[in-house]
Amino acid sequence: MTYTKIKSIVALVLVTIVLLTTSGCGDAKKVNTTDLSEEILTLTTFSELKELSGASLPSYFRFSDGSVKRFNVRISATGESADTLACFEVKDKEQRTTAIKGISQYLSDLSTFFKPTMESEYQKVENRLLVELDDVIVLVICNDIETVWNYLASLGAKEVI
Repeated sequence: MTYTKIKSIVALVLVTIVLLTTSGCGDAKKVNTTDLSEEILTLTTFSELKELSGASLPSYFRFSDGSVKRFNVRISATGESADTLACFEVKDKEQRTTAIKGISQYLSDLSTFFKPTMESEYQKVENRLLVELDDVIVLVICNDIETVWNYLASLGAKEVI
């Protein structure tokens, strides 16, 4: 074999290896807030939930829907339960901070409301799950946090500090 043929074969092999190792890197499936919420709903039982619109978001979480790319938020329909399922896809690092502050205030408001009136609901708030999965922040308040945590952890979720 000539030197040129060997160089061509080596180059072809290298190109093939690069293509095989990088294929799919840009195709990583992004977390969809609605799909994630729907999946979590199948894992455990929540009290009756209602879905929040963008107009209602600031009154509960103290930030507007302009702070996130997409969201899917469900809270207790009656107000007699702390059950919450909220998924927020943040736009950037600054909006992540805004979302975390808003979620923290929501949790504080729930604690203040339920502590003197319903100890069991207060305990759910205290045991809530707040995690990040890629650029999605997930808040879950329900009776079976462990099942939800196991699912989200299997997807690579990390607790929000």
